[in-house]
Amino acid sequence: MKRVYRTESIRRAERAAKEHLSEDELIERAAAKLCEVAECVPFKRAVILAGGGNNGSDALSLAHLLYDRAYEVAVYAVGDKRNGFVCRRIAALEARGVDVVCPATADEVDINAEDLVVDGLLGIGCNREITGIMRDIVAKINDSRAYVIAVDVPSGLDSDTGRAHGIAVKANETVTFIGLKQGLYLADGKNYAGRVTLCDIGVDAGEADLYIAEDCDVAMPARQPVSNKGTYGNVKIIAGSPTMMGASLLAHESAQAALRGGAGYAVLCVPRSLAAVYQARVKEEMLMFMPDDGGRMLYDGSALDEVMKKASAIVIGPGMGKNPDLIKMISYLAANFEGALVIDGDGLNALSADLSAVDGHKCRLVLTPHVAEFARLIRDDGSAPDTDRVISLARRLDAVVAMKNATTVISDGERTFVNITGTPAMAKAGSGDVLSGLVAALAANFPPLRAAVTACYFFGRAGERAAEDRGEWSVLASDIILKM
Repeated sequence: MKRVYRTESIRRAERAAKEHLSEDELIERAAAKLCEVAECVPFKRAVILAGGGNNGSDALSLAHLLYDRAYEVAVYAVGDKRNGFVCRRIAALEARGVDVVCPATADEVDINAEDLVVDGLLGIGCNREITGIMRDIVAKINDSRAYVIAVDVPSGLDSDTGRAHGIAVKANETVTFIGLKQGLYLADGKNYAGRVTLCDIGVDAGEADLYIAEDCDVAMPARQPVSNKGTYGNVKIIAGSPTMMGASLLAHESAQAALRGGAGYAVLCVPRSLAAVYQARVKEEMLMFMPDDGGRMLYDGSALDEVMKKASAIVIGPGMGKNPDLIKMISYLAANFEGALVIDGDGLNALSADLSAVDGHKCRLVLTPHVAEFARLIRDDGSAPDTDRVISLARRLDAVVAMKNATTVISDGERTFVNITGTPAMAKAGSGDVLSGLVAALAANFPPLRAAVTACYFFGRAGERAAEDRGEWSVLASDIILKM
């Protein structure tokens, strides 16, 4: 698994490295790696933008290396010049005949479409909104059509939260050192970081704060030659309401995903009065009819006992609408079910009004909220990194929480993963139902954290394959299922 780090962990590793490596050695190693990456990009001129910190020193040393290799370089030193490492590198360039411009305004910075722009303006220490000339230069970079390489982290991007401080450089590629910074993946990080390249400069980052799963980490075991459908779990999906017929029918996608995810059985548990709607739709999955009042499902302990019978995993919430009985159903299942309970959709909205409804749960609890649902559950100001917020909720509920986003954060409160597979094509109604069904199928066979991480990974990969066939605008939830 790829290891990912918080900013403080990176700083701690840097401090430890300086016991046997000088700052100059670290800067020159970083510049050498930047040079290797830069030489893979076709460009007429390298525009080096150096701030007053160590990222600026890396960029200035890169300018020296490129100049020595006979590339045309334009060097701009922006901001504070009190850093000795920066000053020495400016002096060394000027001694070689390189003109280092200290612009007073962004108009003095010349960027053309054929240039390679190296963003060494700000680093992991950026913790406030960019203003003044720095802001104007960042805007100019973003308006250009040049290829942009960011040094360590795009300037203006928070390396912990992944949020921009007002404005941030939109890089084509980020060349980062020591360890992957979580802000490159969280929140809006992907919009700014572009392709992320981790380069080794001889510093051990230590134990990871979180992980990115890769193909080898989520390999599925072979099925036993002697087995049957009962071997691989029975998934039941409680869904449906009269006011959300379209969303209710999407629960069919959840059941289909459960079967594609390996479950032996998938059973849709739907309002009895809507039986005809579902009977016309389903094929491989089975149906169970629940007591209802005009299509609104009613809390009934004996009916839920029947749902729990032979169930390995239960999904509750898709397309159930605003139902005052829903939280009672969730509480009953949480207290009495011994399998995996996956709460999704309207189930999450019901739970957000009373988190205590699942306190002391007997089940293995998994929540799969998208960003808005998660915000309703946790009710904080949203300023902390998404990783911290997911960990907090997972610990509060003794659950696995998978917060769905372009980068999905998954945690059981102790171990935390980020999933980076997927595509914007999956931003479509029904996609979440596919994931909840897949999570349930895997949770019927594996521990819940492993199930959630594996499900998110394969869900994203299936979406990528669907987008290759259909294009980013035309993928449906059913297309994702077909690629699983």
